Amino acid sequence: MWLRTEHSNELAPWQSPWQRGSACKALLGTVLAVTAAFASANEPNYPARPVRMIVSYAAGNVTDTLARIVSDGLSAKWGQPVTVENKPGSGGSLGAQTAVKAPADGYTLLVSAMAAMAINPHVYSNVGYDVRKDFVPIVSMAYPDMIMAVTPSLKIDSMAKLVEFSKVNPSVLNYGTAGNGTVPHLNMEQLKVRSGLVAQHVPYKAAAAVLTDLIGGRVQIQQEASSVLLPQVKAGKVVPIAVAPQRNRQLPDVPTLSELYPGFEPVTPWLGVFAPAGTPPAIVEKINQDVREILARPAVQKQLADNGMTVSAGPQKEFEATVRKDYDRLSALVRKMNLKVD
Repeated sequence: MWLRTEHSNELAPWQSPWQRGSACKALLGTVLAVTAAFASANEPNYPARPVRMIVSYAAGNVTDTLARIVSDGLSAKWGQPVTVENKPGSGGSLGAQTAVKAPADGYTLLVSAMAAMAINPHVYSNVGYDVRKDFVPIVSMAYPDMIMAVTPSLKIDSMAKLVEFSKVNPSVLNYGTAGNGTVPHLNMEQLKVRSGLVAQHVPYKAAAAVLTDLIGGRVQIQQEASSVLLPQVKAGKVVPIAVAPQRNRQLPDVPTLSELYPGFEPVTPWLGVFAPAGTPPAIVEKINQDVREILARPAVQKQLADNGMTVSAGPQKEFEATVRKDYDRLSALVRKMNLKVD
């Protein structure tokens, strides 16, 4: 009996033809897999076919508005359709559940928000995905500017007066949000601790319903995206007393929460692009650079500002670090609040 030498391509004589064939097939399979992975990672013509962009929220939502602006820009830049597919439900988690099942080839992208990716995993018992393992963050695109407003019937025009009133009338003030675990809910609970504000939380199913009751005086406080509140502020139907995370160019005299309470760090609800884990790094980098180029255009920035958003695009590693930081930070906050949705 003899064995294969170091440089010999011959098989040992005791190997059967079936074994020889299986060995060859296994070797060929490995070679093909490596070659395919290399070709995919270095695909010079990406995208070579239409790209699917899953949006975790309903049409007309601020996340959907941003996704459509960017998808239009990418379609023109790439010469391939980038189609938006809305998958609302479970506070944004349904879209992520859909995207996580897609091939990691760059042809299915997810546009989602902080709520679905860094809050929901801590407030729901099982969201159906692990953000840290199942997705690669590609680029943070923008965040909605926030306004905190009160009903005019209070005749209050500042945060200091609101806090003072709440302490004298501890059972009077209610604030409404679009539900437990939403960004406004987390922000308001943090703000109560920092400022001494006394107010009870009333969860609704949608921000628009809260606004209706705020105008009518059935709830007294709402913190929400400026796209929701600003038209009513301009109409004189609600009174702005604070903004976040920076000053609003349309409300230049209204202070930020961080100015009112130095060191206060509001939860800033970024909106970003993700892909299934394992998507080739070269494709991830290309998407990051192309989205950033679109968001840097003055016309796009104005369009987003008109919709109450501020561009926040940066390198891929920067967004990855932001997601990781907020995931851990909000996990601690949710535990502290003992918050569970189901």
